[in-house]
Amino acid sequence: MSFIHDDHDGLLLVGHGTRDAAGLDEFAMLVERVRAAANQAVEACFLELARPTIGEGISRLVDRGVRRVTVVPVLLFAAGHAKRDIPTAVAEAAARHRGITVQKAGALECHEQVLALSARRFQEAIAGRPPVDPRRTLLIMVGRGSLDAEAMAEMHRFARLRAERTPVGGVLTGFLAMQTPSLAETLADATASGFQRIIVQPHLLFSGLLYDEVRAAVESCRRRSGHDWLVTSVLGPEPELAFAVIEKAREASAAFRV
Repeated sequence: MSFIHDDHDGLLLVGHGTRDAAGLDEFAMLVERVRAAANQAVEACFLELARPTIGEGISRLVDRGVRRVTVVPVLLFAAGHAKRDIPTAVAEAAARHRGITVQKAGALECHEQVLALSARRFQEAIAGRPPVDPRRTLLIMVGRGSLDAEAMAEMHRFARLRAERTPVGGVLTGFLAMQTPSLAETLADATASGFQRIIVQPHLLFSGLLYDEVRAAVESCRRRSGHDWLVTSVLGPEPELAFAVIEKAREASAAFRV
């Protein structure tokens, strides 16, 4: 995928930020995939917990001659960070540079390529395992959680769309924070169920403390119950995710030029 652009166009990829080294490395790998495909200036930055900051990222683009910046929040859903924190930080940074224009892409949400990657992670988790009747398989989608109602509606929609792509007998959605049912409540319900295999899928972009939390909770359940518990990988810096990021940027850039 390529853009209609000139040398004054650039992309700013904004990650949430983490202190986890593996998560930072995975984000950097995604940025390199996007940079290789985008055919224009690309800089990366973080909202918090890591550097460069959003202001530093915009300054780097300006130093490269960029005058039109497309900001792409590398976030699954449009909650407080995408709706308030990132736009505020971008506006403050842009105000320090005369003559630049900025447009913001949307969050990834239920993008086709994110759904495809999520389904691939499921298939990878069961590959090489003894076959189990799909009707006896339970899928648990685990989200970060948010107080934003629209973001949570999108998470539930993602879980419904996602369950259509892999044969399972049931699907539950649990959250790591701020929403119910909690991860612990969801795992308890699964433990009490009659399903033979339980596949827990953390709907997270990259590795980090949240992924470790999910794996630890599932391991505790595995020790206490006779179910066949599996945990998928996070989405990670795969080609599907890079494609989704680039397409979100392209849509924002095209809309800006209309």
